[in-house]
Amino acid sequence: MNDHSVLSARDYSRRVQGLIERNRHAQARDELAEALAQYPDDSDLLYGAALVDYLTGKPDDAREALLRVLSREPDHAAGRSLLATLYQESGELPAAETVLIDLLRDYPASGHLYARYAMLMYRTMHIDKAKALAHEALRLDPDDELALIACMMGDLIDGRKGAEQERLAALMGRHPESAGTAHMLITHLVRRGKYRAAKRIAIELLKQNPGSREILGLVVELDALSHWSMLPLWPFNRWGWAASVVLWVAMVAVFSGAGNVAPHILGPLNIFLIGYCVYSWIFPPLLKRWLKRRAGI
Repeated sequence: MNDHSVLSARDYSRRVQGLIERNRHAQARDELAEALAQYPDDSDLLYGAALVDYLTGKPDDAREALLRVLSREPDHAAGRSLLATLYQESGELPAAETVLIDLLRDYPASGHLYARYAMLMYRTMHIDKAKALAHEALRLDPDDELALIACMMGDLIDGRKGAEQERLAALMGRHPESAGTAHMLITHLVRRGKYRAAKRIAIELLKQNPGSREILGLVVELDALSHWSMLPLWPFNRWGWAASVVLWVAMVAVFSGAGNVAPHILGPLNIFLIGYCVYSWIFPPLLKRWLKRRAGI
């Protein structure tokens, strides 16, 4: 049995890293308590404590430990990387971007860092920039899983399907943060009226979580919005009340003009307007009900 009293700070760090890799977080915390009692200012041990806090759902404690690390060693790469993650998860996206850009200046050949920056740009809805960063990430490191995810998300948005497409759900399962980005992307794409692209991403989320009725319901909603029969209602789905106001103003102008120039078309126009209103009120719920029944919801 090894005598802990003769272990160096590096030895402790290696032991802690091994425990973390095996998800033995409680043991890692005990090991860190003993190690930090002997080496309270060691940056790698403080980083290990921050990582354990992060992995066990204590982001505030993790941030405090990271700030101690970076106050002693500002260039600590792993500490800066974890701090960027904490910023992202707390919604401090500009701060996360600043940290990632600084890391890329120091490690310009890191495909994984480019991939992380790409995922952040997807989250902030800078989609063109995200796709460019994703392709650079994959060029630098063709085997990086996050780079593959970032590239495939861009392909889904553009409607392309590559040979790697079937791997996307599995890859996302190994990178949980990508699922949160995917949800935000779906919201953004729906706001822009890109329902088919949003549905393609939602389907990949469903493959990752096949038992989720919430995601299945999301897929059905997007299936309805992207259905060919909903095309006449696209302006209302895209712009909501603003489209209704524009239509109302346009119809008043048309009826006023037709009444003066061609009063004989007022009857057909009335029929068309009433039919369109009935269609917009009745058809969407019926379509969603049919799609839900087909999906078994």
